[in-house]
Amino acid sequence: MRLIDYRQALLCRYRYYYTKLPKICLGMKLTVVLFFAFLVQANAGTYAQVVTLKMNNAPLELVLKEIKKQTGYRVIYGKSEIARAPKLELNLRNVPLETALNLVFENQALSYTIRDKFIVIAPKPEPPVRAPEDKPEAPPIDIKGRVLAADGTGQPLAGASIKIKGSEGGTSTNANGEFSLHIPGERAILVISFVGYEPQELTVSASTTTINISLQPQQTQGEEVVVIGYGTQKKKDLTGAVSSVKTKDLVLSSGPEIGNMLKGKVAGLTIRQNSAQPGGGLDILVRGAGSVNASNAPLIVVDGFPITDLVQPESGGRYNAGTQSVLNSFNPNDIESIEVLKDASATSIYGSRAANGVILITTKKGSEGGLKVQYSGNYSLQKYNNPFDVLPLNEWMQVRNEAAWEQWQFDNNVIPYGTRTQAEAEANPVNGPYRKLYTQNAINNVGRGTDWFDLVTRDGQTMQHNISLSGGNKTTRYLVSGNFYDQKAIVKNSEFKRYSVRANIDQDINKYLRTGINMTLSRIDNANTQLGADQYENSGIIRAAIQQGPHIPAIDEQGNYPLNPQLALQPNPYSLLTITDRGRIERFLGNFYVDIMPINGLTMKLKAGIDRGISKRQNYLPTTTLHGALEQGRAFISNSESNSYLLEATANYNRKIGNGHTVDLLGGVSQQQFVNAMNSEGATGFITDAFLWNNLGAGSVQLPSNSAGSKNRIASYFGRLNYNYKGRYYLTATVRTDGASVFAANNKWGTFPSAAIAWNVVEEPFMQFLKNTFSQLKFRFSYGQTGNATINSNAFAAYGAYPAWLTGNDVRLIGVSLARLENPDLKWETTTGANLGLDFSVLNGKVDGSIEVYRNVISDLLATKVLNSYHEVNSIIANVGKTQSRGFEITINTRNIQRRDFQWRTSFSLSRFKDNWLERAPDWKPAVYENANDPIRAIYSRVSDGILQVGEKAPAGQPELKPGMIKIKDIDGFQRDANGNPAVDANGRFIRLGRPDGIIDDADTRLMGTNDPSYMAGITNIITYKNFSLNFDFNGLFGRRFADPNYFAYGIGAAGVFSNGYNALRSVKERWTPENPSTTHPSSFWGWSPYGIGDFFVQEAWFIRLQNVSLGYTLPRRFLGKAFSAIQVHVDAQNLFVITPYKGVDPETDSYTAAYPNIRTFTFGLNLNF
Repeated sequence: MRLIDYRQALLCRYRYYYTKLPKICLGMKLTVVLFFAFLVQANAGTYAQVVTLKMNNAPLELVLKEIKKQTGYRVIYGKSEIARAPKLELNLRNVPLETALNLVFENQALSYTIRDKFIVIAPKPEPPVRAPEDKPEAPPIDIKGRVLAADGTGQPLAGASIKIKGSEGGTSTNANGEFSLHIPGERAILVISFVGYEPQELTVSASTTTINISLQPQQTQGEEVVVIGYGTQKKKDLTGAVSSVKTKDLVLSSGPEIGNMLKGKVAGLTIRQNSAQPGGGLDILVRGAGSVNASNAPLIVVDGFPITDLVQPESGGRYNAGTQSVLNSFNPNDIESIEVLKDASATSIYGSRAANGVILITTKKGSEGGLKVQYSGNYSLQKYNNPFDVLPLNEWMQVRNEAAWEQWQFDNNVIPYGTRTQAEAEANPVNGPYRKLYTQNAINNVGRGTDWFDLVTRDGQTMQHNISLSGGNKTTRYLVSGNFYDQKAIVKNSEFKRYSVRANIDQDINKYLRTGINMTLSRIDNANTQLGADQYENSGIIRAAIQQGPHIPAIDEQGNYPLNPQLALQPNPYSLLTITDRGRIERFLGNFYVDIMPINGLTMKLKAGIDRGISKRQNYLPTTTLHGALEQGRAFISNSESNSYLLEATANYNRKIGNGHTVDLLGGVSQQQFVNAMNSEGATGFITDAFLWNNLGAGSVQLPSNSAGSKNRIASYFGRLNYNYKGRYYLTATVRTDGASVFAANNKWGTFPSAAIAWNVVEEPFMQFLKNTFSQLKFRFSYGQTGNATINSNAFAAYGAYPAWLTGNDVRLIGVSLARLENPDLKWETTTGANLGLDFSVLNGKVDGSIEVYRNVISDLLATKVLNSYHEVNSIIANVGKTQSRGFEITINTRNIQRRDFQWRTSFSLSRFKDNWLERAPDWKPAVYENANDPIRAIYSRVSDGILQVGEKAPAGQPELKPGMIKIKDIDGFQRDANGNPAVDANGRFIRLGRPDGIIDDADTRLMGTNDPSYMAGITNIITYKNFSLNFDFNGLFGRRFADPNYFAYGIGAAGVFSNGYNALRSVKERWTPENPSTTHPSSFWGWSPYGIGDFFVQEAWFIRLQNVSLGYTLPRRFLGKAFSAIQVHVDAQNLFVITPYKGVDPETDSYTAAYPNIRTFTFGLNLNF
């Protein structure tokens, strides 16, 4: 237990704690504990206590602990003052306590005070400075000022202490953090302090009339409280791998959901944006992705309620509008903290759903005090970060001429692709002479043509407003907030709007009973742009804008949308903007709880909650579009409903036993039910586009209606023991038993135990010498199991209805058939994990962090097993194979500079994971280049060896290779039998030669790596200087390689420019030609090689991204007036630049061809506190 100053703490007495404070701080909690301890503590006689002290060169802290041990008195002190005290030589035997204390503090800069059973240590007051008698008395100073929190909120600190250094004079702040002080003399030093914040000293003189002080929160790692499963715990007492992020350290204006803001903030947490579309989905991984077919997404728990993705409605057409993030429904400004649980000790309390880690989201709550009103608003501009660089019309015509000439040479076996001369080929009447498609004069005068990207894109913009009202008294605390977020994205017709309201109310009925409710109500309206990466008629708007030729007008004089005459299956990109596609997601998440506290230390909680989501999708393809014209309009409506019901009962008992033993016991039961339903209907053949989807009956052809539903349940029993001896030894034991309805009776129940131990070395008496360097040095080890059942199918047989047409008639029949076989032996995927960790804090907390090393083995993988061909159904869900994830994590936090006007903090994280196979399915038949322990997401390829040049002899085994094509290395071969077929060993695998054989085949294929990054890193800096604040962070992925899908599809395809009238990226001009042989790009005919391209297109795709920059300024008090307690303006930028060798659009979002492009955002914001 620690307090900076006992007298200072008494200034924040009972009425301030319950009625004034804007934010509950840890120091104030300790003050309340101390206050009640005074009431119940027996008034034992101070002077009856005697002590015996025999110590040599002993630190003062060790002496005080010995006094506490002998007398039972609790000693309250500040560690920083004690650490500076000189060491002591003591030889006392059975002396009164007061005598011993007088001797201990005889030559110290500290004094003591005894109050009942407490000894409070504080600095000795300095003697008052008196002016010489022969000088006239200096005129007094009247000072007014205000004390605020420098934690990003700007909240006033009620009850802060303002003392005149060297005298007894001083005062404290009122509810608004204001004070006035009369100072005798023309100059003085003020000491400003508040429990839980760093004190400041400020010199004032006669010229000073008004001052404003901002106090920094104390960064005491040991006293920081983090959220864990079904409770909270001090960070210093953790035995598991838990990372915590406070939203006050995030740039909350960077998007509609919290996921992207966590990039690079947590070691072991990988977040990749798979699409930059508004509200687009995220790939979130905790410590890798060891499952193959089941989900690798972590469990997300919001205020104790495990949430899931809502069922996504169908699009009903050929164009996919992408997925929505599960976190979109929650306003980041409502969130207080995010904890990431990573190892078995931390996650096993969630049992069967925790194999992929757990993310706990805790929302803000009200605090005791008057009404506090906060507003924040921002406006953002969005730009393409790295737009697709396609050919303008004049360059396109030039490339078409070149491509036509190259094609003519290739087709007619003309040099360099063959042996004939141009004259010989033209002399053949079948070939005829070569003719250019366009004259140079036409090329010079044509202009740039249709800029499809300019037509379908725009500068994006967002607008956001947040308001919250909070407050409370002794018994009731409340917070109500509202949010409106509106984004008009860079692709036209792509919009995202969110309306959300949140209310948190807590009520203390009496000292035995507490109740509360947490509610979130949100609605998302989105307008979808038709996306998609498929070719031809299935092209989405981005791919169509890349490939549509610049010679085609967007719209003709009759108002029609012309198609490519050379490829009529390619949609006109501009016409896709006439599609109307609207979606709506309504979500209600509510929790109600009752806490009963019958005896000291025991809390029994009953909680009930519901997560209800309703999703709607309505779209219409008008006759102005390619497919709409073919079907005379197509309307589609789909609806889905997701309901999750939670009922939990827990009991938590915390007690201190004897001398230094602390036990925390948790037990509980839980049941959660999931009910999902969806339906859809549609029609085609409309006489007008005006109806949209509002009159399906007007369509001449009714599309088949579909509906589906499911109901699943999970019942659970769980318990946890936390034991702590003097902050030195720790033990955690957890067990959870889950029963899931998705499994058959044979394996419906699963039990998931874990255990963890920890040793804080610096609390050992024989390790006290380490305390000069370390304030914490704790080793941790955990081992346990968690489960995974998140697979689309289950253990039971499934039947489906299938249409069929009666032969010779137009009669449509519906039949029922078996779609999936039952597997009564199907069981959980089980993850067995071991974690070794080290927590450290050095230099009085200026540097702290953790190091983790882990290994997770995932067994009984849930997968689809292919059955022999004679089965009526060819697959079944089964447990097959075993994988593992290994890695390490490093987190370092530093307080680089801590001065009155200048503070600088840095957080750094580095992590690595590696996923690979341990066992395959018994019937696994590997390719000749595969091995049983390869990476899960392995990349296999032949090895490229450059470009074949004119006059160069084709390599052995590649006689059909033409100049400009990619050479492949002949690395290995197979032994062959008498018939020339590859020979096999006793296991049926081909026998390798171990040397080149002059044949390019699978023997030359190698493991080239994996799509997973080798390392992930992030660094965040938070700097404050007077009223200015600067926050910027970088994140990066390293060791990742993949082929740029856009370059592969459009970057060198000059042949398609000629044959189909496609457009292409400007990089097509860098392709190999006889006139340009030194390029690194192959010819237009690279894809015609019968030997493949090997790894030629695989690029290094590591990157370092400047993710966020935020610069803020808090207005001085003199500009605020009485209406405001704080005003801050800020400018932010996201995705300012990327350092990468990758030559594509973006190494993060280029996961597929023509992905929604990444954006750069500039934001202007205003925060008001009333």
